[in-house]
Amino acid sequence: MSRLLQMNAIILFMLAYLLSYVDRQILSLLIDPIQMDLHLGDTQFAYLNGLAFSLLYAVLGFPLASMSDRNPRPPIIVAGVILWSLATMACGLCNGFWSLFICRVLVGLGEAALAPAVYSFLGDIVPKEKLAGTLAVFFLGSFLGSGCAFLFGGSLLSIAEHYNTTTFHAWQVCFLVVGFPGLILGIIIAITVHEPAKRRVAGPHVPVRQAIAFFQNHKTFFCLHMLSYTLLAITLFSLFSWMPAQMMRIHHMTHVELGLVLGGIVIICGAAGVFTSGFCIDYLTRRGVICASQIVAATGAFLASGPLVFSVMTSDRHLAVPLFALAFFFASFPMPPSATVLQIVVPVPMRARFSATMLFCNAIGGLSGGSILIGMLNDKVFQSPLAIGASMAIVAGTASVLGGVLLLLSMASYRSVYAAQLHQILAHDTAMRHSEMEEQAA
Repeated sequence: MSRLLQMNAIILFMLAYLLSYVDRQILSLLIDPIQMDLHLGDTQFAYLNGLAFSLLYAVLGFPLASMSDRNPRPPIIVAGVILWSLATMACGLCNGFWSLFICRVLVGLGEAALAPAVYSFLGDIVPKEKLAGTLAVFFLGSFLGSGCAFLFGGSLLSIAEHYNTTTFHAWQVCFLVVGFPGLILGIIIAITVHEPAKRRVAGPHVPVRQAIAFFQNHKTFFCLHMLSYTLLAITLFSLFSWMPAQMMRIHHMTHVELGLVLGGIVIICGAAGVFTSGFCIDYLTRRGVICASQIVAATGAFLASGPLVFSVMTSDRHLAVPLFALAFFFASFPMPPSATVLQIVVPVPMRARFSATMLFCNAIGGLSGGSILIGMLNDKVFQSPLAIGASMAIVAGTASVLGGVLLLLSMASYRSVYAAQLHQILAHDTAMRHSEMEEQAA
């Protein structure tokens, strides 16, 4: 694949990830009008924002990942983009909790097709020493998308409230508008992105039991890896999901103010964080540091915890905003290494399925579990919407520290699985060279 086609695919995948996060995050910004019109508590809203989305996103990631291991990946990506875009628009037609819940489930189903297929695709067209940086570009879409959801969503909601002449509520109009661009992007990807002519040989289809056996052979590493990144996903998704409520309830920001502040922070600090993380990992990797991914991710986790707790506990807006920006910068560090490590140590035929397992843990534990826990602390323990800061500090702050500790503990087992995979790759390359020499001699 030419360099131009590589860049086209990477940029379009990043834009798809951007739109997926716009469609995913717009709900967080619309929390007040949705709760008011549908009479929902924080726990119910957490179900919509976390559980509904993650149900099929997590579970169907496995068969979709298996498809990505064996079939052309662009059609899978296109189908996912179009499905979640239509489901987002359908959210604008909902008038009750359960109809909105079902539409959010379908949004999750569509988005489940994206990441495993993209990881597998990029693993085929990008050299290992540049993979972290390339994935950082892809992950940039999550922060640009969330930032755009906040930045333009607040203004869109304000416009819809003032100039809406339809029978829809303003928040319903927002869903209808933000879902439409995904349909256009899906068509562009279908036309311009094609399966690489020289796909890395994955070998015959690997049965599930063989993938499970590989997991069990290195269970210490994979358990620590997935648990640590699940905890760090709780931290990041808590900021995504509940910081809008925190800023509106405690600091009395309007939707427009909130969009400008959070949108700018998410775009600038999130993008800076993933690029800094990807650059540091690639830099250390080129210098022979095997555990570069764990070191960078753990550093971000530890440095995010303090600013995060102080930002949600202070009543001073002028202090909360810069502390949140600092916390978000460091909280974004774990995103590139979470995927990079699996692309390096997992055999090619199993990569997409292991990526799906990672996404399952992040979705069920990070997005759904963390969001619901914060909502339940608010409703059941503190029994006050104004206690949102304390709930976030307990859940997200603790998860950040524990995730960093587990990453450091995983380093020894990572060296073992890395060495085993490197030995296997070298043996395969040696066998291939011998085979080529024999063919030439014949």
